[in-house]
Amino acid sequence: MRIKGGSCLASIISYCNFSCIISLTLLILLLLTRNEFTASAFSTNTLNPSRGLNMRRNMDQHCHYHSLSLPMSSKAGKINGNISSSHLQASRSNDDLNSNDSKKKFSLKLPSFRRRDRDRNRNSTSSSTAEKKIESFLYKANNLSPRIQLITLIGFYIMHLTVLTQHSIIFPFQLIPNNQGRFQSIGLDSLAGMLSFASIHLLRKRQLKKYRYNPAKVTIPPLLTNVHQKYNQALMASTSHSKAPWNIPSFLSNPDKPSAKITSMASMFLLVTAYFMTGRVAQWVELNLYALAGMGVPMSIAMHRSLVVLGGHLAWVAIGSAILGIVLRPQPFFGGGNMVFEKETGVVMGLGGGVGKASIKKKVKQTYKWYTNQWKANWLWWSIGGYFISSWFFNIADFINQLVLPAHVFEMAGEGVVSQLINPENNDLAASIMGYIAPCLSAPWWEEILYRGFLLPALCLHMKFWAAVFVSGIVFSVHHVSVTGAIPLAILGWTWATIYAKSNNLFVTIMIHAMWNSRVFLGSWLGL
Repeated sequence: MRIKGGSCLASIISYCNFSCIISLTLLILLLLTRNEFTASAFSTNTLNPSRGLNMRRNMDQHCHYHSLSLPMSSKAGKINGNISSSHLQASRSNDDLNSNDSKKKFSLKLPSFRRRDRDRNRNSTSSSTAEKKIESFLYKANNLSPRIQLITLIGFYIMHLTVLTQHSIIFPFQLIPNNQGRFQSIGLDSLAGMLSFASIHLLRKRQLKKYRYNPAKVTIPPLLTNVHQKYNQALMASTSHSKAPWNIPSFLSNPDKPSAKITSMASMFLLVTAYFMTGRVAQWVELNLYALAGMGVPMSIAMHRSLVVLGGHLAWVAIGSAILGIVLRPQPFFGGGNMVFEKETGVVMGLGGGVGKASIKKKVKQTYKWYTNQWKANWLWWSIGGYFISSWFFNIADFINQLVLPAHVFEMAGEGVVSQLINPENNDLAASIMGYIAPCLSAPWWEEILYRGFLLPALCLHMKFWAAVFVSGIVFSVHHVSVTGAIPLAILGWTWATIYAKSNNLFVTIMIHAMWNSRVFLGSWLGL
């Protein structure tokens, strides 16, 4: 019995030991496999946190299922259950630490993205703020009153006369070697012209970018493109055309009336005839002034000369204005397209059951115009930029003039009438002021009316725009009868014709012309 009992107890113990060994072996294998899954889950968690978290949840459920299904005794099960539960808690804590580390890594990365977004938003905000400031400045600059524009123009003109024309930048070496001392410096007035020319192109480029879907709002036209009288929507959308400041039909609706082509040619012939006839008027004025001097009226030689020039010029202006106002068609010529007429229209009305007629006066703006002249407009920046560009082109033309013409031509030219008006005998200031009226006040208005207001659109009836610009500049140069100034005056005529056609305002070139003629008088008076 002892042997049997001992053998039974031994068999039980051996069975329990065997079962414990098997259960421990399975538990070790299970733990090893779980560590492998945990490592893979952690590596996945570093790349994709949500994916690693799902894998850990599945692994926990898998381990818990196997711990419950192990064939063990109650004691071993308790031990194994405690070990498995403690291990699961430890593994979960390790996974939490790993997940926290990964979150820290992502939390370290996120501020960089936020910082980039914040900097990007800050840059966009600063750029939008700068854009708004530029827009507000340009709006205020383009909506100044005519008086403020005139004061600003005078300020820029004084700066150009006293500073820009008197100083230059000297190069460290001669750009092109020569013995005449050229290409050693550049004047500030030329640099101002270059900057003005570049500014027009940059502002137009900015407007094209801003209004790329609405080209009708682009106010700055291209400088070197054609000008069209009939400016339809197709040309408006194009960047290679601009609108002409005149509107003249080649033929009128009424065939009995003469056309603009015929009347413009007749007016040109009469103007040339009148120009030579005004020389007789100047002689008549001179004789009358001699008679007044003989009667005892005090008059110096310089004042006599100034009055003769003024009288002959005013006679030329009066006769030429009469020709343009009477012969030329369509009418009216003067007014710059701003004249308004009262037109009577008949209306049939019922009065107390009857029928009657009544006339109503209606204000109608003129349909056709030879030129556009506007005082209440934005002419300031076109005048300043056009004057600076004219000075730059004149410097180039003067350089070409010295290369083309021989030196003896300048020596034989002598002193002209304008030079005598600027520097009169005995420094007669009253005579110089009287001589200032004709070339600096009346001549700019009349010559711009004549050459840009009449001749340019009249030539456009017979030829293309740029051909008309070329011919009008040649006629403008020939009219001044100066061999030494032929090339510079032609270039000025071409420049002012282009500026007028692009600015759509004759007042711009009138102001440029007046400032140009005035600078020689002001330079003499101020000793510049």
